[in-house]
Amino acid sequence: MRKTWLIAKETYKRRVRFGSFLILTFGLPLLMIVAGAIPFLAATSAPPSAIGLVDHSGGLVPPAQVPVDDGTLRVEQYGTEEAARAAYLAGDIGGYLVVPAGYLDGEQVTFYADEAPSDATDTAMAELLRRAQLPGAQPWLLARLSDPAQRVLVAIDTGQEVTEGLGLILHFATPAVLGIFFAIAVLLGSSQMGAAVVREKDQRSIEMLVTSLRVRELVAGKVMGVSLLTLTQFAIWGIGAAVGIGLALSSVTGLEGLAVPWRAIVWALLLGVPGYFLYGALAAGLGVIAGDNQQARQLAGMLGFVAFVPFWLVGVLLEAPDGLLAVAASLFPLTSPMFSLLRMTLAQVPTWQLFTALAFMLLSLAATVWFVARIYRAAMLNYGQSLRPEQILRALRQA
Repeated sequence: MRKTWLIAKETYKRRVRFGSFLILTFGLPLLMIVAGAIPFLAATSAPPSAIGLVDHSGGLVPPAQVPVDDGTLRVEQYGTEEAARAAYLAGDIGGYLVVPAGYLDGEQVTFYADEAPSDATDTAMAELLRRAQLPGAQPWLLARLSDPAQRVLVAIDTGQEVTEGLGLILHFATPAVLGIFFAIAVLLGSSQMGAAVVREKDQRSIEMLVTSLRVRELVAGKVMGVSLLTLTQFAIWGIGAAVGIGLALSSVTGLEGLAVPWRAIVWALLLGVPGYFLYGALAAGLGVIAGDNQQARQLAGMLGFVAFVPFWLVGVLLEAPDGLLAVAASLFPLTSPMFSLLRMTLAQVPTWQLFTALAFMLLSLAATVWFVARIYRAAMLNYGQSLRPEQILRALRQA
């Protein structure tokens, strides 16, 4: 095991210094953070101290001020739009709201300003119209009218509560996003793994290494090194995405009771990490079979194709998320990470199925490393050539 870790460490250290890897690894998270900071900076702009109101409906009694963030927004009422516009141009107000004559019958109001209102100002204007329709109403009634009923989803088997809105979206979208994340990781990592194996085969480093360690240790070390490299890249991308999303959501209210779908995250790691190593081992095997770098990338692309197979079966999944095909795809090692996560968006996947999928995954990973080690040995004397099927079968029989 020590030699396996040494191979993995050396592979990781050598490839992590590549300029293209560093640019792609740190450049994309930087763009995510900048994109997330744009709405954050826009939301932190100071709201106006006063706003104008022109009521053509004649049925509103606007308050003198409404709360906004930690302060108040002063309300100035004008008889005509021309007067409100003049006050705006003079800098007395930060914009004015025009209520049409048919507002109480369903017509929409219009807000005039040079810039779109912030979320806080928009909330304050909604509060202004609510209070203007119910002058003298008790604060508790206004609070209840602003949020008449927030539904809560309760999972019967786990008892987990998820509120509607962003919490509900997060609960159902997280497993699907993690599944897509896994498929993209496989697509990128398989290509790197195949190319790395072909490069070492062409440089005849296999022959030198096999004299000092077993082939199985070499295969496991290579798979582990390149896989950890790609996982590091995706971890940095994930941190960048988390920071960017955090900045974008920092101005959104009502996130206090937001529940993180830990079950989906934990099973994404338990199934995704060994699943990724499994794809990496298969990509290494295809790299050994391939004769050159281009052929290795083409064969590795087939693995990425397999990783996206669950997307083709989304229709079947929507029809019967607990059907025989859905369960079988959740247990099959090459599709279990993606399909199990997609099923979590539609149904409660039984825990025994997830543990069974994990057991199949680990057994398949061990068998794949053994298989690749056998054909690795057969490829030592075939530099720059593809392994024929009969050579692969002969290597397995000799094992």
